[in-house]
Amino acid sequence: MVARADIPSPLQTAPFDDLDLDRDEDRKEWERRLMTLASTRLAGARARLERLSIIDADGNLVSRELPADMLPDSDTTLETG
Repeated sequence: MVARADIPSPLQTAPFDDLDLDRDEDRKEWERRLMTLASTRLAGARARLERLSIIDADGNLVSRELPADMLPDSDTTLETG
């Protein structure tokens, strides 16, 4: 699998080893880092869903239809081995 440069890494972190979480301003900084990380991950997930045509630009589902293999009359089995 080839990594694409425009997709943020899922391994991004919000480190706190340089912060003293007993201090109010450091707790606020850590919360800011967490919110930034969460926003980045959400934007990446949304972009992926749009690329896969699962949602449109407004975040609405493109289709509510089930794939053929998930329909009640499908011959597909749940057994995997």
